[in-house]
Amino acid sequence: MHRRLVLVVLLLVPIGAMRAQSPTRSQTAARGQATTRQPNDEQYTQLIRQHLQDPRITTELVDHLPASDRVPSPLKFFGHIVGTPGELTYAKDIQRYYQALASVSPRARFWKIGTTEEGRDIVALAIADDATIAALDRYKGMLSALTDPRITTDADATRLLTTAKPIYYVVSGMHSPETGGPEMLIELAYRLIVEESPFIQNIRNNVITIITPVIEVDGREKQVDTYRFNKTRAQGDARLPLMYWGKYVAHDNNRDGMGQYLKLTQAVTQLTLEWHPTITHDLHEAQTYLYASTGTGPYNDALDPITISEWWTLAENDVMEMAKRGVPGVWTYGFYDGWVPNYMIFIAHSHNAVGRFYEVQSYGPDISEVRPNANVLSREWFRPNPPLSFIKWGPRNNTNIQESALLFSLSHVAKNRQLYLENYWLKNKRAVEKGRSGPVYGWVIPADQRRRSDAATAVNDLRRQGLEISQSSDDFEIGAVKVHRGDYIVRGDQPFRTLADMYFSTQNYPPQNPSPYDDTGWTFQLMRDIRIVPVTDRSILDKPMTRLTDVAKAPGGIHGTGSTLVVDATGDNVLITFRFKNPGVKMMAAEQDFELQVDGSARTMHAGSLVIEDANVAALGSQLRDLGLSAWAIPAVPSVKTHELDLPRVGYVHSWIRTQDEGWWRAALDTYGVPYTYFSDQKLRDGNLRSKYDVIVMPHIGGSAVAQVNGVARTGNAALPYKKTADTPNLGVLDSSDDIRGGMGIEGLAKLVEFVQQGGLLITEGSTATIFPDYGITTNVTVEQPAQLFARGSILRATIADAKSPIAYGYSTEVPVYFNQAPVLNAGGRGGGPGGGSGGGFGQNITPNATPLRITPFDPELPVDGDQPPARGRTTAAARPPAEDVERVAQQTGAPVPQRPRIVVQFATDPGQLLLSGTLAGGQLLAGRAAAVDERIGSGHIVMFAIRPFWRWQTQGTFGFGFNAIMNWNDLDAGR
Repeated sequence: MHRRLVLVVLLLVPIGAMRAQSPTRSQTAARGQATTRQPNDEQYTQLIRQHLQDPRITTELVDHLPASDRVPSPLKFFGHIVGTPGELTYAKDIQRYYQALASVSPRARFWKIGTTEEGRDIVALAIADDATIAALDRYKGMLSALTDPRITTDADATRLLTTAKPIYYVVSGMHSPETGGPEMLIELAYRLIVEESPFIQNIRNNVITIITPVIEVDGREKQVDTYRFNKTRAQGDARLPLMYWGKYVAHDNNRDGMGQYLKLTQAVTQLTLEWHPTITHDLHEAQTYLYASTGTGPYNDALDPITISEWWTLAENDVMEMAKRGVPGVWTYGFYDGWVPNYMIFIAHSHNAVGRFYEVQSYGPDISEVRPNANVLSREWFRPNPPLSFIKWGPRNNTNIQESALLFSLSHVAKNRQLYLENYWLKNKRAVEKGRSGPVYGWVIPADQRRRSDAATAVNDLRRQGLEISQSSDDFEIGAVKVHRGDYIVRGDQPFRTLADMYFSTQNYPPQNPSPYDDTGWTFQLMRDIRIVPVTDRSILDKPMTRLTDVAKAPGGIHGTGSTLVVDATGDNVLITFRFKNPGVKMMAAEQDFELQVDGSARTMHAGSLVIEDANVAALGSQLRDLGLSAWAIPAVPSVKTHELDLPRVGYVHSWIRTQDEGWWRAALDTYGVPYTYFSDQKLRDGNLRSKYDVIVMPHIGGSAVAQVNGVARTGNAALPYKKTADTPNLGVLDSSDDIRGGMGIEGLAKLVEFVQQGGLLITEGSTATIFPDYGITTNVTVEQPAQLFARGSILRATIADAKSPIAYGYSTEVPVYFNQAPVLNAGGRGGGPGGGSGGGFGQNITPNATPLRITPFDPELPVDGDQPPARGRTTAAARPPAEDVERVAQQTGAPVPQRPRIVVQFATDPGQLLLSGTLAGGQLLAGRAAAVDERIGSGHIVMFAIRPFWRWQTQGTFGFGFNAIMNWNDLDAGR
């Protein structure tokens, strides 16, 4: 593949360039200069040279800046040039600059594309030649026409290919500590507007460049505050890390492409649906010196082969052009994989465009010395001009290398604009044709399935991403699929069926592949625990249906008459919304299934159903309709054992160690209307927890139990505050501390145990689920470290081990769950030791996908097959608490004696039945282990989730486990 793709790139290179042996930098520069030399901004140009730390990190494109009498340069506007050591720019000021550019130049248009969770603007700037900007909406319409071959004919497309212009959308500032992209884009925008060289004119005339300089605006402002605060710290004092980026998550903001919860993701998606960028390019910093994305594979199965070729053509062009100029350290291939579609760039891929990214050596903005590891220095086929063993690096180096590469990409697309437009048209056309030729012609989402409200929510989420969804106008059967009037139908013959293919398919990731960069399984309907049925009969396209143009809504309301309402436990997440919206209404939960007689017919109601005596039928009926929930009105309270759903006071604990993942729980609680008090683990030491809270949620932090208890290391002599001040106005928004060093400590852990002993409920998940077992508090639950288990972000089959537990209310016997390697909890279930072996892996296999894994279908009507691979080692043992700390906890808590744990959910006992989507090896080391454990300590409970029930905004199917625990907090012994 590599040789073939190199040839493709070479064919795009002018013959003269191929004949030249080794052009000097001056010869290369001469080709980019205008006939009449444009005057440079001499002061700016001199400062470029001054701040560049190594003369090898430059090209003729960025070693100067042209002057303008009309357009303000970055130096004039900010008082310093881009790449000045020690300077970072707030997003609000970058936006002001972009607005200033558009106000004085007919070559730019500025507009707002969204608003962040904290109320800041997300913006875009379009740059092209004067005539194109004046007719920008017409060019947008041309790309819209090329998007839909059902409307646009081949003849019309042929004409459009000669007049339309590709849009190259550049996005930066996603990961807030990666500071260079937003700075570089200040200068790039100016250069594209002002410079008159043939090189830049060709870009302006043939490409519409759209730039969002900072997409995570909230995080950027916090990052600049944090950097400036740290500059005031004395030598030896601890430095403040970037505690929060956005309101909910940090690094995971680039894993929201499928979930689409975050405002920044929604903004990019909306721009994509409106403008149809041909290429979306995301700027990051994590590699030496510049990586142009292609990935090691395996590539996502739903990607059109054209897209993969485009990745390689664009990346090889970057590598070649920089190599021609002697710039070291520009490479591709050996980073990332191209598999999971949760990245922002996959918003482009799922809409048949091209998504790519750079990873660049850090901007700083302080000067540093870079000494890469030996494995980065070798010359490889994908790294023809490797990095240097030592280089002095500064922010101007970062600016030069990525601005140059990006300009070469823009130039390449400008020279080949018709090729990329044709590719875009063909990919849309092929997507539609795939729906007409099969084998999958569409998908049916039953409207009346068990989780009706969640199914309607899923439909709305898919529609917001551009997927067209219809509703059946009649009942019909198509093969083995029964379709009822009102069922949702996703037609296969639409341009964005690529998105449906990506989301609805089953993933098969043999472990012989390169180590996955992120999750390996994400099947949409499994993660949401809803039913989506593929249709392999072409006649589905001819059945009567109506395109959905409004918000999908599950039918809800009240059936029958009477003063007692019964709301079935369907598992829909809005059940908790209904409970918390009515704090003054007494609601009971049925502890077992029971029969209900309504209008002369029997109906089975499930354990967990809500029973409301003397209900205000009119008021509650309106709410139920809005939420898509159904209730049955009956004359008297049914004869079934119940307990009252007392509304809890919820405390929510975070750690200053890491504020990355816990925000997904907050997102769910906020969305579904569950109030909580948010505080750091340091405050656990204050005690008296039971007087304040009934439930404490402590989501995943990461690291060992010891690290989580100890918290941020107490380094340095001075306190390390995280607070909102006049100098740091963007910090301390969600929480603050006079000194973030030190976590809960043994004292705080003991107070947490005391809280449980006194009748409170503690909910833990992931890493926090290991704290009580490792400190000897829950002696019946142990944490295993199976070295040969390999389960990287997969969807696995779990079973409800105790259907009478309130935590399991609303669930079927089996449920798909997300699991990522650890923790493995043994609560006295099936045995098996921690495993052994060196864990050396499988070795290189250049065709790993030729032998797929054996995956069992969650729906038995949808068979899949393959082979089970041998075990693979990955896990390493975590640090255990010191014996004296375990003893201190026992002394301070009275050595609580836990009862036998209640395994509520466990992984399937047959290793061959475990994997539903993703990857798995060594499944026998996970089979039968606990996925959710409820253990009583004193008068209270701790619930430990080995799974991640609130993983990103994707696992709505397991939200209910957490919600059930909260709603039934003081009745978890029900059904014992």
